[in-house]
Amino acid sequence: MKATTVASILSLCLAGYAKASCGEAYAQCGGINFVGENCCVAGTECVSLSETYYQCLPVENSDEEEVEVSANVEENEADSNSDVEETEFPRGQGMQFFTQCKNPKHWAMTYDDGPTMYADIMLDLFKKYDIKVTFFVCGNLYYNLEDPEWARIIKRMYNEGHLIGNHTYNHLDMSTLTAEEITSEMKKVENALYNTIGVRPAFMRLPYGSGASSPVVMDTLAANGYNAAINWNVDTVDWGNSGDIEYSIKVITEQLGNPIITLNHLQFEGATNERIVDLATAEIEYLLSKGYTPVRMDECLGMAPYQE
Repeated sequence: MKATTVASILSLCLAGYAKASCGEAYAQCGGINFVGENCCVAGTECVSLSETYYQCLPVENSDEEEVEVSANVEENEADSNSDVEETEFPRGQGMQFFTQCKNPKHWAMTYDDGPTMYADIMLDLFKKYDIKVTFFVCGNLYYNLEDPEWARIIKRMYNEGHLIGNHTYNHLDMSTLTAEEITSEMKKVENALYNTIGVRPAFMRLPYGSGASSPVVMDTLAANGYNAAINWNVDTVDWGNSGDIEYSIKVITEQLGNPIITLNHLQFEGATNERIVDLATAEIEYLLSKGYTPVRMDECLGMAPYQE
């Protein structure tokens, strides 16, 4: 593990959220417990979806929106109980940006910033509910990718049927990086994953949700074999509210009837074994009670999750 204390890491992460410029398309830009700038990039505007959630939405007929944003409204007829490990999806075309699944009854539970000290207890929980999730992993946050624990946890995630995506090496705002720096951030994690589990991700998540409107970011990701930058349409804000269950259920409720991608973190300020498990349990049981089918991101999008 890095010499930096967990408290210091978390402070840096929160500071990053606070300074991470204006929100990209479909990023959160306001609401209760929101930390950051209440503004959006050109071509989008900050729209109040509820008192708890404001989102950067594209301005109609804007000439400045440079990145294709998936409407994600097509119905996916795949069997919701199918074994996703055996289902083959086609390779994605080009580099696309997503915030929700295609099937309106699909829900993808995603976790950022792992591996962490809470990975094993969360994997135990997902096994209990027979749920497969998607982990967007870093190479140098809570564990460094050279630490044997990093590889052990990654292997367990993968071997238990979860999907692994790339969340960069240092968790930097990619809109501030050069093409060479972006490539380095991606390749360090990608190569470590290949050496550990034999696959290279085609899916990634932008740190702070930032960079989707940057041609440099998106073109560089595409050139490196990525075809999906995946954000979310439900932010639990666990990183800023210490895993507030009431808040999470409230923002999930606001999206009922739509396909859902939830954003959680595998470690957050104030996290304990009990708190992180209780939050996930509440989300799982609530969405299952509403008739949603939990899926990995490959089934959510109908796209192959790994590079050929």
